Amino acid sequence: MSKKNNAPEAPAPTPALSDEQHPDYQAYVYGDDVDDSMAEAGGIGPDGPGVPIPPLNPIPDLPIPNIPGIPLRICSAVSGRYKLKTVLPPIGGPGIPILNLTNITVRVDVDRFYPQKRISIEVTRLLPRSTAHLIANVTSDQCTGLNRRKIQATIAYREGNNALIPGEKLLFEASRGLGVGYSNYKLTVTGAGTPTRVYNLDFVSQYFDDVEFEVDKVDNAGSPSTDYATHSHPNRPASLPNEVLSLESVYKRAGFNATISPNSTPIPATGAGANGTWSDSEMHNAMQTYWSRFANKPQWALWVLFANQHDTGYGLGGVMFDDIGPNHRQGTAIFTNSFIKDAPVGDANPAAWRQRMLFWTAIHEMGHAFNLAHSWQKALSGPGYNPWIPLLNQPEARSFMNYPYNVSGGQSAFFSNFDFRFTNEELQFMRHAPRRFVQMGNENWFSNHGFEAPQPEFFTGRYKLEVRPNRENNTYSFLEPVSIELKLTNTSAEPMALDEHLLQDGGHIVLFVQKDSGTVRKWEPLIVRCHQEHKSMLAPGESIYGTHLVSASTSGWLIDEPGFYNIQAGVDMLDEVVMSNVLRVFVAPSTDKEENKIAPDYFTEDVSRALVFDGAPELNSAMDTLKEVADKLPGTPAALHAAKAVAGPMLKQYKRLEEKDGSLAVVAGKADVEEAARLQTAALLDAPQKAADTFGHIDYFQSLETLADALNDSGKKAEAKKVMSSSISTMKSRKVLSEVIEQAEAKAKNL
Repeated sequence: MSKKNNAPEAPAPTPALSDEQHPDYQAYVYGDDVDDSMAEAGGIGPDGPGVPIPPLNPIPDLPIPNIPGIPLRICSAVSGRYKLKTVLPPIGGPGIPILNLTNITVRVDVDRFYPQKRISIEVTRLLPRSTAHLIANVTSDQCTGLNRRKIQATIAYREGNNALIPGEKLLFEASRGLGVGYSNYKLTVTGAGTPTRVYNLDFVSQYFDDVEFEVDKVDNAGSPSTDYATHSHPNRPASLPNEVLSLESVYKRAGFNATISPNSTPIPATGAGANGTWSDSEMHNAMQTYWSRFANKPQWALWVLFANQHDTGYGLGGVMFDDIGPNHRQGTAIFTNSFIKDAPVGDANPAAWRQRMLFWTAIHEMGHAFNLAHSWQKALSGPGYNPWIPLLNQPEARSFMNYPYNVSGGQSAFFSNFDFRFTNEELQFMRHAPRRFVQMGNENWFSNHGFEAPQPEFFTGRYKLEVRPNRENNTYSFLEPVSIELKLTNTSAEPMALDEHLLQDGGHIVLFVQKDSGTVRKWEPLIVRCHQEHKSMLAPGESIYGTHLVSASTSGWLIDEPGFYNIQAGVDMLDEVVMSNVLRVFVAPSTDKEENKIAPDYFTEDVSRALVFDGAPELNSAMDTLKEVADKLPGTPAALHAAKAVAGPMLKQYKRLEEKDGSLAVVAGKADVEEAARLQTAALLDAPQKAADTFGHIDYFQSLETLADALNDSGKKAEAKKVMSSSISTMKSRKVLSEVIEQAEAKAKNL
């Protein structure tokens, strides 16, 4: 006898609501002046005349008479993108438009979805080339008649050559001609001591920019859907409309004309070998392969890859790669076989919960590609990094860019009040920041954001952050990558709950590097991971650790010349930013002619990425340079790092993304554990103290463990035990924590 299910069924979802049907869409305004006291960014004031009215039936665009005494003050939406009107030749003249040496793009943001009450302007002069960007806050919005609208704004932000568009005030006017619809658009710029300038505009689009997503799925990732039915799970806001959202619809409402590329296709994994998980290096290699067949340049395009699982395991849900050539933020990966599919025990609809988390993860990782930081991460700043528009941390924000489990009450509280949108501050950045800050393949991730320096009153004294080299002295040889260790200690009298990935995932820390007394440069991680939250109690006096190679960042090498360098770190603890000591290191000048000959090829972005990812076979030139370093500079710290990176891809059946017959496929190469072990044994074990000095404790001992696993899996158990024995001996001589030694001993025993 079947058990009857008494749970109420969710009503059948509808496709994404049309703009006019959605309660957050403002299609019309009517009445008198709408000023900033009546309507706030992102929503309409309760008493303002900017209240949406029901959609009107289409009115033919025909001349209509003026009816004396009956003012018809209704204005349809004007938000969108405009450009300087092309000047046509006079009638009877040559049929060539007059060339505009100055291009102007205007973005008006006063209605439609989540209006931010802003007008932004881009100006580009061709000869001599110069640019300017400004953002103005709307102060008045008048509907003076049927589709006759006047919007005033005050300039609040400028960047670039102010002389291209001087002034302080803007007036945007939209009016109809003989018919009902708008046909005339004009921008007037005024200011004290500057001539009034008037620009006639053409309407381009209701969207601020066009963007294309290519969504590819590895076939062992299951069948992930990129849609979500908003009423499929009972935990939701009561006011949330019942519809099916898609990747495109979310970003359309954020202001982008988002489309899915027709080239999206399943990627067979039949050649991937027994190991179906992905390492950072393999994922990087796949991204490099993909973008070599696409276009490695700034463009409004993003690659989204659904894969099965990362090598680190179930706790990693997604990554945004920030280091593909000189053009960053072009691709993301979402791992379907990860914690994002673990619905809470007893959840009312586990299948809907899983689909919602998958959809949220995809939008979240894609948001990073638009250069959005985490909601709780915006206070990471430092010397020389001034905000474009000041933003504050928003740890309780109901945004795609916040972690659901970070808010008070956890994921249940988050989704009960989540409207599937970005915050107003995030929308302001996406819609109105200088476009190079937002466009994929342009500015580095997490740069030029609205950061705000931490205030001293927020320092609680609960934590101490140390930056240290974990070696006897702070002197490094020429070409030697500088690796540092971070140590965060609970200095309070109470246990503290901390995420174990805090210092390692790239999402919570910031580092600054300064040569002598020169410019302070910001270090960025080459990969940012979205981990499952895994908090553990840190007792008073206990510490957590992380390690990073700080010589190179997404912007290239930061430490590439002899001299003194200062290094400082900060970690965002949500309610405070903890700053570290300043570590001073010295890079010695070269004393070897061969080093000087190799240096120009070595200090490249590709070589730095190959070092960070322990090999990158797609970067042939970089790998050749590392082989040359290992061969010609034996015994040097640089050679140890090079040998480890060259051997890295050989330790496993290394997956590649290859093009076959016009389609992509995952293919696994043959492991060469014997050759990899030869190279890494020489690098890691011939002089273990020297190797531990240059790699740092965390990376060094993890590398030995990886080598032992590869040897053990290939049937070389005796050699694996020998590697672990050497590791344990070195740990004891360097006074590594006893619990770390005990874990290594347990592993050696189980080999």
